[in-house]
Amino acid sequence: MLKRSNRFPLSLLALCAWTLFASQAADIIIHLKNGDRVTGSIASETATEVTLQTAPLGKITIPVGQILRREEVVAKPAVTNAPPVVATVTTNKPAAPAAPPVAVKPPEPKHWNSELQLGLNLRYSAKDQQESLVIAKSTYGKNRFREILDYNFTYGRTEGVQSANRMTGSSKSEIDLTPKIYGFGLAGGSYDEIRQIDLQYELNPGVGYTWFKKPDFVFKTELGFGYQDQFFKGGRELQTYSARLAGIVTWRVWNKLMEDAKLEYFPNIKSSENYRVRVESTLRYPLLKNLSLNLIVIDLYDTQTPPNVQHNDLQVRSALGIKF
Repeated sequence: MLKRSNRFPLSLLALCAWTLFASQAADIIIHLKNGDRVTGSIASETATEVTLQTAPLGKITIPVGQILRREEVVAKPAVTNAPPVVATVTTNKPAAPAAPPVAVKPPEPKHWNSELQLGLNLRYSAKDQQESLVIAKSTYGKNRFREILDYNFTYGRTEGVQSANRMTGSSKSEIDLTPKIYGFGLAGGSYDEIRQIDLQYELNPGVGYTWFKKPDFVFKTELGFGYQDQFFKGGRELQTYSARLAGIVTWRVWNKLMEDAKLEYFPNIKSSENYRVRVESTLRYPLLKNLSLNLIVIDLYDTQTPPNVQHNDLQVRSALGIKF
């Protein structure tokens, strides 16, 4: 039997050992689904339950189904005499799901494109001439369908006498049948006081073929049928039925200089000696982002004109174009 004088040191030694064991054992915190927490060390663990060794309660068995998560406790030694800093590392906690990528909506394609051209040509020499010009163009494209609207008005005076007064408008609908073949319907109306045409309208359906389509060069040909009805001054009317052959070119001539050109040939079906030819070319040079300088050349030739009207009509115009 130990002497009474040795009991106090042994008791103190046991207390220190128990404190050391408790501090080493308290290395995990069990968070239960009901909100409670249990601190201790794992004594044993199976697939259905976990047994903890706790300081105040001894061993506690906890069913796995009641465990929400586990939290490990790692004690870091203090550098100074300050109390040790305890860092916690959470385990068995599912990582937060990554935020789904934000879908960037692409900009809506621009279906409509429009341009307004204004020209004022003044010449004061042997013959004074003043002439104004208004051209409006709009195109609509979506999927396989395109719509092209064109309006042209010219008014001029030379030596105080009217030398130009004409207006034309047209609408052309196109739909792609294959990557290269498209069908179209062209309708237009106009008047020309100098050529003694009070009213004129025409219909031209047909098909087209795209031979080349590159950023700097586009070439297309069209084949169709043409019907034209003209009402002249004095009450004369002329109806013509013809074929329509056309070539359309868009190409970059040099650097920023672009050209749009179109040639149309209308051979009369009933009379082989009669025909119409229309040539139109526009040279376009951009001055600013939405501003361009345009040179327009139009040549019309018709074998069936009134007696006092020339067969050929050549028009050369310049205008500033504004796109929007």
